[in-house]
Amino acid sequence: MTALTEGLQDYLEAILLCERENRFVRTKHLAERLGVKSPSAHAAVKELTRLKLVEHESYGHIELTPEGRREAESVYSKHKVLYHFFAETLGMPPKLAEDTACGIEHHLNDKTTGKITKLLDFIERKTKEDPGFAAELKRALSDE
Repeated sequence: MTALTEGLQDYLEAILLCERENRFVRTKHLAERLGVKSPSAHAAVKELTRLKLVEHESYGHIELTPEGRREAESVYSKHKVLYHFFAETLGMPPKLAEDTACGIEHHLNDKTTGKITKLLDFIERKTKEDPGFAAELKRALSDE
């Protein structure tokens, strides 16, 4: 498959998340979620349809194809790992953690994401096992 632009990846992720909130996903839902105008959302959906990542009939709802769902879930999975790392592990404010995760998720491959996940699992395990480690980590990451 052709490499998707960051913008198209954002649309796939938005469709996936909108599915969880709405019975049907329409371009207006995407425009609202992504903070874009409806014509921009429509153009992106048209391109995703051309790439066979979504199915969309004019004025109808939008559905991810199996390939589109795989891509959307991959991007969202990377987003969740990064958000957890920035917000929970590093203690960044939620908005900053969200924005940072959004910017980086497009540039991670699966191997890197796996390594970050292993690191997070290790840190969480060590934090639970050793209160001294947790305190030391908190001091090391302190802004003071």
